[in-house]
Amino acid sequence: MAKYVPNPAYDPDAEGQYPPFTSGPINDGARHHADGIGKLLATDTIDLSELIPQTEEPGTTDRCAYDFKIGSTDGSTQDILSQYKGKVTLLFNCAAGCGNIPQHSVLQELHERYASELDFNIQAIVVDDFTCHGYPEFAEGLDAYAKNKGLDLTPGQVAEKYARDNFGVEYEFSELTKGRFDKHTYDPEWVPGAQYEQEPHDFWLYMTGADNVERDENNLPHHYEASPWGAEKHEIDYSKPGFSPLQGNFDKFLVDRTGHRVLRYTSSFLLGERDQLGKPAPWWTVNGDEKFGPWPSELQRRGIKASLDAICKDIDAFLAE
Repeated sequence: MAKYVPNPAYDPDAEGQYPPFTSGPINDGARHHADGIGKLLATDTIDLSELIPQTEEPGTTDRCAYDFKIGSTDGSTQDILSQYKGKVTLLFNCAAGCGNIPQHSVLQELHERYASELDFNIQAIVVDDFTCHGYPEFAEGLDAYAKNKGLDLTPGQVAEKYARDNFGVEYEFSELTKGRFDKHTYDPEWVPGAQYEQEPHDFWLYMTGADNVERDENNLPHHYEASPWGAEKHEIDYSKPGFSPLQGNFDKFLVDRTGHRVLRYTSSFLLGERDQLGKPAPWWTVNGDEKFGPWPSELQRRGIKASLDAICKDIDAFLAE
């Protein structure tokens, strides 16, 4: 499995978790936010560095993240990851149309920040395991989309073309890979990890730690996952060994030069609303009465900047090694 430090558990109300805003953070029991964007001055800074997990010593296993064979979008090469050995790489999963898709523009911004740094790269690994809410044209998957549109494109090329056409991204994409044991859905009856539907690519087994967990009689390792929209509330059982699967498009994995150490960031991180753990960030409000307009709002933009600054600290730390 990948050698990574899970994001630390933390108390969002604890003293010193975040630098205070002008008026201080508010906790109303369900959300954390500053009391109005007017209270955030232009000179205010938001420091997320305390939430960045610390790295461990390089792993000693024979295999590293860069050893797994994944092909390019056009099939011209079957090994896109080996070129990153000795470099720092941000890997993430994506398809072409989902609630997290605007992060392509933020990742492109990150790409441009490091345009002159030859030892840092961003690589999209294409999956098709999540329901694309808000994008009915992709409801049947990437391959079906290409066929319905009469496009002579692979699923990986569909994801790549969508990102380039709509967000102007310049980083590379991969062929289609399987990222989960089951297909993620919003069906209230769906229970994560309850049914074996497919075998994930070895790369994803390694990155999520599933390769290090014993499987049950259904050929499934124990999942640290619960559906937030399920008809019945399921508590995650942490009393036995398990793993944290991909839980959305844009799960991010920052890999060091050795390929053995990995820092993981939640799928919603970089949208400007949530921290690395996926919890509402202290500057963000989910108050339905507030109208922010099109994404990104001014408040989201400040959150995006803080998030980029935070992940850049990790990248710079790995590059300095």
